[in-house]
Amino acid sequence: MIPSLLESPPRRLASLPGSIEEWQAGVMRRQLLPVIAIAGSRGKSTVVRLLDAIFARAGLRSATWTSSGVEIRGRRQSGELAPWSRALSRLAEGTLDIAIQELDWSTVHAVGLPARVYPVVGVTNICVNNDVCLIQDETRRAIRAYATVADAVEPDGILVLNGEDYAVSGSEAATRAPTALVAQSKETPLLRAHLAAGGFGAWCDDDELRAGWLSDPVSFCSVSDLRFALRGRASFEVHNSLTAAAIALLCGVPRSTIASALPAFAVPPSLLPGSFNVIEAQDFTAVVDRAAPSWFLRSVLRALGHHKQGRTITVVGHLDRVPESDLMEVGRLVGRSSDVLVLHSHDPDGLQASLLRQGAALNDVPPVVIHVPTERRAVTRAIKLLRPGDTGLFLADDPASVIRSLQRAGGSAPHLS
Repeated sequence: MIPSLLESPPRRLASLPGSIEEWQAGVMRRQLLPVIAIAGSRGKSTVVRLLDAIFARAGLRSATWTSSGVEIRGRRQSGELAPWSRALSRLAEGTLDIAIQELDWSTVHAVGLPARVYPVVGVTNICVNNDVCLIQDETRRAIRAYATVADAVEPDGILVLNGEDYAVSGSEAATRAPTALVAQSKETPLLRAHLAAGGFGAWCDDDELRAGWLSDPVSFCSVSDLRFALRGRASFEVHNSLTAAAIALLCGVPRSTIASALPAFAVPPSLLPGSFNVIEAQDFTAVVDRAAPSWFLRSVLRALGHHKQGRTITVVGHLDRVPESDLMEVGRLVGRSSDVLVLHSHDPDGLQASLLRQGAALNDVPPVVIHVPTERRAVTRAIKLLRPGDTGLFLADDPASVIRSLQRAGGSAPHLS
């Protein structure tokens, strides 16, 4: 049995840096570079973009490396390894201030990471406490990679963890660094115990995003101020906001800067094509996300349920990252949430399409199911079906292409009410 964090508590953070400059100077004195790493199964790209927006508001010169590539001061670079090496050199010479690196579980599992090199590492989630998720091969690789990620934090750095995911914060991390936990409520068992033991955390309280120690937390903004999180209805985006806010505060960013950056956060869909993009057209709302297993899909559907006004038209494709054993449950969930389900595949009688239809049929009121061969035709069909007040959910194989199709149909990133 792996010992619990609560049975063997890690080092606790004693204080916050007085400024960004103080944090940077401390990192450099330890012969490290101010690079923040973000890992997780879902949400890591959003946390990277949130942090970049906060640092930009603080006047910092930043670089990012995400699944979309390397950007230096907001400019996309050609290639990845060479421009990232260039960014690290500029950090060392002081012509860049900070960098944020997205870590993919598969890559970490395959090639590893150097130990004790990051002053801050954030981990968004692994399995959101789903037993079916925990037995998947991909999850087992993620858990092994997580130990490597945790060991990559230097001892005087900090590891920021999801305090709601026992696969992340419920077992002892392979690090001697202090930890911070993030949860939507301070009554979450792991976070409650962590705060009671003098730990640093982030949580929501009375509709406010807060971070710090239990005796003296600071507030950032109201949950209802988060436009990109559907004014708080998308709870997973609220959690991403808390994670980014906690990390920024731990890097010395002033509370007021974080408080002004979060409500203003709005990233062009092209930069986060597979991360819960909300697109407003004249007559309907569209949400574009990647297809995901049921344990991640539930939170997306819950957010749409809170937001729903008219009908929901859902487009579902190949679901290559969904285990075969989970396909009927995914079909049941999207079938329960949808009035019309547009499936696309070249084989309408194939196993995947059949399992999705079987799952959808388990609902008391099954949706109308339409089958077309390609995602492009499915998107076109859905757009034609959408009426004023309807919502389109696009669980996309190619999110960027779907977003472009919606934009051609008159959609844009909204100012959400």
